[in-house]
Amino acid sequence: MSDLAPATPTQPGERPFPLHTRWLTAGSLLALMTLLQLGWLAAIWLTGAAEAAYKLLPLVVTTVGLGIIFYLLPERFLGWLPLDEDRLARSETRVLLLAGLLLGVALLIFAHQQRVWTFDEEGNLIASYSVARNGVLSLFEHYDRRPWLGKQHPPLAPIIYGTAMRLLGTTQLAGRVVTAVFTLGTGWLTYLIGRRLFNRTTALLGALLLFSFPLVFRLGAAAMVEMPLTFFFTLTVWLTLRVVERPSWQRWLLVGLAAAAGLLLKYTMVFVVPLVVGIAAVHGSKKQALRLAGVGLLLAAALGVGLLLLARRVDVLQQQLATVWEYAGLVLTNEYGRRVLFETLTNRLPSALGVYNLPLLTLGGLFIINRRRPVDWVVLLWLLSVWLPLFLTLPDHRYFLPSFPAAALLSALGLQQVGQGTARGLLLSLLFAASTLYLYVDWVRSAELYVR
Repeated sequence: MSDLAPATPTQPGERPFPLHTRWLTAGSLLALMTLLQLGWLAAIWLTGAAEAAYKLLPLVVTTVGLGIIFYLLPERFLGWLPLDEDRLARSETRVLLLAGLLLGVALLIFAHQQRVWTFDEEGNLIASYSVARNGVLSLFEHYDRRPWLGKQHPPLAPIIYGTAMRLLGTTQLAGRVVTAVFTLGTGWLTYLIGRRLFNRTTALLGALLLFSFPLVFRLGAAAMVEMPLTFFFTLTVWLTLRVVERPSWQRWLLVGLAAAAGLLLKYTMVFVVPLVVGIAAVHGSKKQALRLAGVGLLLAAALGVGLLLLARRVDVLQQQLATVWEYAGLVLTNEYGRRVLFETLTNRLPSALGVYNLPLLTLGGLFIINRRRPVDWVVLLWLLSVWLPLFLTLPDHRYFLPSFPAAALLSALGLQQVGQGTARGLLLSLLFAASTLYLYVDWVRSAELYVR
């Protein structure tokens, strides 16, 4: 294999620190996934949260039916799925191409049908149309008068979308096609990282489970900044894993360029800095990590100064500084921020990940905490580098998206602990995601729980 091979040797089909409990069976896991999905649908009905409430009964019937089918279905009937290490090694390229094709078609169908995201997607599209029709420099004319852009965002997103629209046309669907490419790229990077840290089986499960998170499909088929940001965040992680294995200034340069591109998309890309340093400390040495931290701070300072100068030149410096300052202390100093945090933790984030995936995430978390190998710390650091600062600043569920590849790998590790239920758990999760997207395709929230 090439230099993309796992940096940490693993045996084919390695099972990470299994928990020996009587109740941990494929049947109990599938039943719990089904019950959680039914409970989620019941909560939506009881709170009146969905405007399209007529969809709930068909979804309940579908959920019960899928749960019964996969509970009773013998695992041997799904033996054609290439989830073992040996078969994956022989047919890796074919499996990945087929998965990418199917997911790409599904993303395009959903992109064609999904409702527009007000403000964020609309604002990005308006700015992107300007770039496509009048060039990049037109973006900076009256930058401060673009509410979505001038108040809070750097300029790279509309530049990327607008440049692509010159070829694809200035339509909403064209912008969503661009996002779909970034989404598939994020899935590919999740596979590469999973293969490097664990093995092919965990990598494939993680890459597929990433698309079982409803928010990945929703934002992966919308012309918004979150998915390109997640792509560059994940790319930075993958490049860092490569560079700590074989350091060179060329590889460090690539890490810096990926991180800079993410920062030019959205300021929350700064969360990747402690993660990069943490990976260097875990896989390299403390001396290397300290050196990297110093270089990273210098580069971040230089890029920050550049962004400040740009913001000042286009007359948005005061607006953006005020927005950043407001968000930085939202949870600690503002009752509204604490309500957002509570709603995110109890409602929006579980829905974004899929409540049916919560058992997989829990099992995966228990396994890596018990095992505590260097590769496990990478996954934990990835989650914490995003989640902890967001808990203290602006915990909007969309901002957690850069951590979702790590959550997918965590779910993959958890799924492998249910004996003969791996294939059934994977397919049930993906089908529950599809049924959830049926509800979300034209989602309009008719009742808020805590944030109004």
